[in-house]
Amino acid sequence: MNDVITRIDQITGTGMLFLQNMTVLIITIVIGLIVGLFGLKLVRVWAAFMGFLLGAAAGGGIAAAAELPEMASVGVMLGAALLMAVLACIFYKVGIFFYMIFLVTGLCVLITKMSTLPVLGISLVLGLVVAVVTVKVFDPLVIIVTSISGGFMAGSAIVSMVGLGENLIAVIAVPLVLIILCMAVQFIMRSRQVGRRQEEKADEKKLQISRETEVEKARMLLDDDLDEEIIDDDYDSYDDEFAEDDLEDEPEFDTDEDLEADDDFRIIE
Repeated sequence: MNDVITRIDQITGTGMLFLQNMTVLIITIVIGLIVGLFGLKLVRVWAAFMGFLLGAAAGGGIAAAAELPEMASVGVMLGAALLMAVLACIFYKVGIFFYMIFLVTGLCVLITKMSTLPVLGISLVLGLVVAVVTVKVFDPLVIIVTSISGGFMAGSAIVSMVGLGENLIAVIAVPLVLIILCMAVQFIMRSRQVGRRQEEKADEKKLQISRETEVEKARMLLDDDLDEEIIDDDYDSYDDEFAEDDLEDEPEFDTDEDLEADDDFRIIE
């Protein structure tokens, strides 16, 4: 009876371990595909994630230095983590700078499967170089790094899930295919986004030009109306002046004086 129970416990333990391993592999595949396919789209998420980790580490250091109680330490760590996550999400390029260091360093360690001090130092320097270059060339480098890390993560988990960990071709080919696929998808999405932005800018420019044209037409029409009014006013004022001058210059006609001055009239008399 004891042997049967022991055997059941062994089978159950093996099954639970298998399920745990499968769960971990599935989660790894999902996370890897999300990072690989939507690295640039979710750039603020990665920045906030990195800010959360840095804030938690900083809060832990402050709590340890101040020798705070356990609950107070947890509160300080959580508060610092949330604060840094929000700040990194707002200033996402700063968060991505540290995220690139973290991602490249971790990727180098995973690829080399070595965590010695020289490997960590070289990986850290490489991550720092990539992070600095990312600040200058943001979108393409974010796509490349996230595609490599996500594709490698998901591909390695798939290889382990199907039991091809000893097959060198599968170990190299599956992650490589996923890396290329993720990179292609991200660049296609970016090109479409850039195309939409250019179309929106073109539409805004056309609308602006149309408005300026309408305003110019309205201004020209208004100027023509003002010119016509000015001409009419000048013409009317000219007529009024001419009429007043005629009235002022018209000689007064005195019948008696004119008749007396007329020689013909005298002769008749």
